[in-house]
Amino acid sequence: MKIEDYFKSLTSELEALKNRVRNFIEDAHWLTDGEWKESVLRSILRRHLPQNVEVGRGFVISPTYTSNQIDVLLYSKEKPILFKDGDLVFITHDALIGMIEVKTSVNNSIFKQAVDKLAADASQLLSSSRRTKILGIFAYENKGVTSESALRALQKAAKNSPKGVIDLCCLGMDFFIKWWNLDPTGRRLANRWHSYQLKSIAPAYFIHNIIEFISPETVEQNIGVWFPLDGKESYKEMELGLNGKETETVKPKEL
Repeated sequence: MKIEDYFKSLTSELEALKNRVRNFIEDAHWLTDGEWKESVLRSILRRHLPQNVEVGRGFVISPTYTSNQIDVLLYSKEKPILFKDGDLVFITHDALIGMIEVKTSVNNSIFKQAVDKLAADASQLLSSSRRTKILGIFAYENKGVTSESALRALQKAAKNSPKGVIDLCCLGMDFFIKWWNLDPTGRRLANRWHSYQLKSIAPAYFIHNIIEFISPETVEQNIGVWFPLDGKESYKEMELGLNGKETETVKPKEL
């Protein structure tokens, strides 16, 4: 199986689908275009996730807090739902599996706003066991967000909202960020974000990392099916700890 080619084909599919509505309406209705892009990601996730995970959009409610509207909600099919109409759902916080913000494009300001919004919701809704939930930001285009600015924004938001550590970011087709609770070997505590330059395969890494988060045993037993065997660490651009000041910048390997 040529997993690298599959990853590139998944990115190509996203690229083609994201512009389909824009081809019809051009600049006539940006809200419709944005909603379409959200639905594209929901559709692809729904195709891959196990049957006990539902994919929708809407709100998460606790006894003391109601979230902002979440573009992509991952929630348990085994829990009752407060309200559902098509993709729109209202769920209780115990049914939550993941929250993903979707953007057509991000610059530094838009990325920071998305990070702060998601981290604030997480801080209100999630318990100290929040590692059982996944938080992500997905943008189809990156308008100048660098590794350093992105990681600093993630670090600052997590400090302000301690439960708001964002696990995954895909910014455009090439730029991917992952939070590592343990280091890539799985042997040492890390508590760091790594950023990567992954030409034309960042969206696939984002999607497959969500799959791994939800079904770690299956992915671990079939790792060569779910991820390229050479991994992504050789493409790492920068890393930043949750509380530490140190960073490491390296020249990423050419794909």
